[in-house]
Amino acid sequence: MSRLEHKVLLAISAVLLLSSAFTANAQDQPPGSVRPPRSTATPTPTPAKSLPPLTNTRTRIRDTGKTQFAPGIFGVIRWKAEYGLPSTDGGRTPNKALNCTAFRVEATIQEGAPGNFGQANSVGYWTVQNEPTEEDGYYVCRYSITDRNPLPHNRLIKVSAFLGPFASTELNQALITGAWFGGGGPTPPPGNQRVVIGGRGITLTDSASRVTVDFEMLYRPVTSAPR
Repeated sequence: MSRLEHKVLLAISAVLLLSSAFTANAQDQPPGSVRPPRSTATPTPTPAKSLPPLTNTRTRIRDTGKTQFAPGIFGVIRWKAEYGLPSTDGGRTPNKALNCTAFRVEATIQEGAPGNFGQANSVGYWTVQNEPTEEDGYYVCRYSITDRNPLPHNRLIKVSAFLGPFASTELNQALITGAWFGGGGPTPPPGNQRVVIGGRGITLTDSASRVTVDFEMLYRPVTSAPR
């Protein structure tokens, strides 16, 4: 056998061996299937812990409906912001404790025997916020007159407001005519003073137990006391 023939025989033998190996492999798989790639083992995932049921976390909103329609007398006291803030030291400093409580609100009824003027007696308790809010060029203070017991019904109640909660006449006069805190030390023009207007008589009833009375502070001429 020549050397060339020997090489041809070796090549044919190699082809036959490869062909038989491929045929054996194909017999192990169903027709049309593709051998999947060799996979590596993956860890089994840890089961997720079950969460507790959700609770109702909605914030409870305070019910203001009852306050909004509570019985009593309510309203505001307002004045132009250019008039400044109440001061009892000639406008050098605002009286922080008196920016709203410089005003006093009263509700009175007349008591006495028929046929005479009787006596004005206060009813209820009045409260006013400490610091005013600024709204549309005005300082605004909100007040209320309420009582643990119902205010008198079916009786004429006079509601009024004025400057001066002090027992000292001098301090009250400073609020009424002196300079207030603000640009230029706002002061009423000569012959004028600060006056709170808007007072009126009201009547509360069982079906209408809430009334609004609003006030405004203005500059008004000083009226001479009758002689």
